[in-house]
Amino acid sequence: MSTAVRHSAQERPRNAWLSEFDLSSILKRCSPFVMPPVSTDALVDVANLIQVCLARNIPGEFVECGVWRGGTAFLMAELLKQAGVQNRRVWLFDSFDGMPPVEPIDGTGALLEANNPESFLSAEKSRVPMEEVQRTADELGLSAYLNFVRGWFSEILPQNSRVIGTIALLHIDCDWYSSVRCCLENLYDQVAEGGFVFLDDYYHYDGCTAAVHEFFANRRLPYRIETVAGKHWGGCEYYYAARFRKGDTNWKAAYLLQMAAQDIGAVIAADQEIIVVGEDLRKEVGTARRTIPFLERNGEYWGYPADDETAIRELERLRGCRAEFIAFSWTTFWWLTEYSCLAQYLRDKYVQVLSNDRLVVYDLR
Repeated sequence: MSTAVRHSAQERPRNAWLSEFDLSSILKRCSPFVMPPVSTDALVDVANLIQVCLARNIPGEFVECGVWRGGTAFLMAELLKQAGVQNRRVWLFDSFDGMPPVEPIDGTGALLEANNPESFLSAEKSRVPMEEVQRTADELGLSAYLNFVRGWFSEILPQNSRVIGTIALLHIDCDWYSSVRCCLENLYDQVAEGGFVFLDDYYHYDGCTAAVHEFFANRRLPYRIETVAGKHWGGCEYYYAARFRKGDTNWKAAYLLQMAAQDIGAVIAADQEIIVVGEDLRKEVGTARRTIPFLERNGEYWGYPADDETAIRELERLRGCRAEFIAFSWTTFWWLTEYSCLAQYLRDKYVQVLSNDRLVVYDLR
């Protein structure tokens, strides 16, 4: 009998969805170059979208429209670097000469900020030379992952869209109506199926919101806006940004299933037999592995156990038939509460070899 690779939960990332704590070192390096007030929640969400694109092999480049000092682009480049990605780049599009004129459609708040000399959106404070951003990229060791394009969007996006090719993540952080519409009109069609469009200013400026909804309406696009939220004043939930996926809306469930299937491959050898609690995960694992449904009759799924006694008896029956592991997908974590005696039995008698936000695995040998 072969021996499984025995990893503890601490040896692998605990959660598929990275937290601010997980990203603390990267955020510390990149946040100083993001326009204040820095939205850490938005940066964390962008980081996770990068992770999803890489994990699910969504093809294409990563594009930043609206750069300022380069913080978000640096975040994306750093994640590509740490992942060992060699064949993708982050494209940085900006005038590097400040913001274009604000218009009434952008809303009262936008007009006030653009005309306030102390605001970072004023003509003076929004101007950062490209050479300065490039120097910072050099100091951070990220230049090899970055392609800079200088100019107004209306001029440079039509000229460069074909050069970019397919886009995995389009990050739009350019505030005003005309700029957001220009980015969507010129780059949306190149976003890969399953790729993402991130809208940094959707909840902040009326013009950005109007541009997005007009674009959706004109194209008759059915995509749902997904809110990027965090905690703000006194712990109250606050909406920082938005995103939409070019494809199915419920993408997080598919992502977690894929990650859980990869976890199984990391801790259980291919020739070892595993009881999988959760038919969705068993289907994701597929026929390449020897899986057993739970409950089981004649190799088929037989529904929930009537009680703890039945669950434990059936577990031991399958163990006697050479089952070596049991795995609970996150959709069946409720079993470990509902069948509390089964959960205690597993804890007392067997070794838990993995536990994270999507999978719990016990070694039954």
